[in-house]
Amino acid sequence: MKKAFSILAALTLASSSFAATPVIAPDLSTKTQIAPRWFGPNAFPVPEMTDGRIDPSRTLELAGDFFTGRLADGRDLTYDAFLRLHLPLWTDRAALTVWMPVVEWWQTSPTVDAARNILSDPSKDPGHDSGDVYVSLDIQLLTETAVRPSLLLRSVLKSASGNNFGYARYYDAPGYFFDLTAGKSFGSFRLAATTGFLCWQTDNGRQNDAIQYGLAAFYSGPGGLRLSTQWAGYFGWERYGDAPMTLSARAAWRFPLSGISADSATFGTSADSASLGISAPALEPFIMVQHGLRDWPFTQLRTGLLCRF
Repeated sequence: MKKAFSILAALTLASSSFAATPVIAPDLSTKTQIAPRWFGPNAFPVPEMTDGRIDPSRTLELAGDFFTGRLADGRDLTYDAFLRLHLPLWTDRAALTVWMPVVEWWQTSPTVDAARNILSDPSKDPGHDSGDVYVSLDIQLLTETAVRPSLLLRSVLKSASGNNFGYARYYDAPGYFFDLTAGKSFGSFRLAATTGFLCWQTDNGRQNDAIQYGLAAFYSGPGGLRLSTQWAGYFGWERYGDAPMTLSARAAWRFPLSGISADSATFGTSADSASLGISAPALEPFIMVQHGLRDWPFTQLRTGLLCRF
């Protein structure tokens, strides 16, 4: 079984090498400006962390986002509809997760367009676009014991399906990242730390390679309340708007659809009862706020519903 996991991970990473040529190909001696600071909020997001465990449930997440951003004293307003699907595979040590902003609506001010080197066409602003698709293979390398933490490996591919490179909503090339997250529970609290590698093609001849990092804390409260907070980011080698850092917080309420109590069920990517084989059907309304501390000049509000099967 371990050999099968290794083969799957290798195939996932190898496929990322087939990158498309972006719309533009700037001089290799100059900064490309293909980085989080110079694009819309969904082009270069900071990856959302796991807590180091695979959720044993099948989940469907539907959400809406509102982003407000400032760049060069101008404003970028973005709304989107978000979808995420999580499916455990043939074993409790592997899962497939797919997510994407299905469609986004946006409006920018002329000063933002100027900072992004966009030749504005008033007839196309405001606009709407479809987003990139992310496909993640999640592999549980180690399960948690009384002494050691759990260890989860994610290998993620990003499509080049996002539209409107010309208005800096998405960039016209695929990308990938993989990260390793360790997590340990202490009663109702759980701590997690992650590190990884993120890569995207910037022009016809080079790519930006970034190191990921992150710390997260989770709390399982009474009455189905679950809280989490995350500090995370990554930094590329160009050092020109490619080192986003964000701080986020999330609150969710779990309403079981069976006789299993809320306190014995799972939350988000946590698997509080995985060792008992419990995975109750449930609905989880949630709210999340994320703020960019550096090179991601946005504040995000997300509200949604997670359906657990």
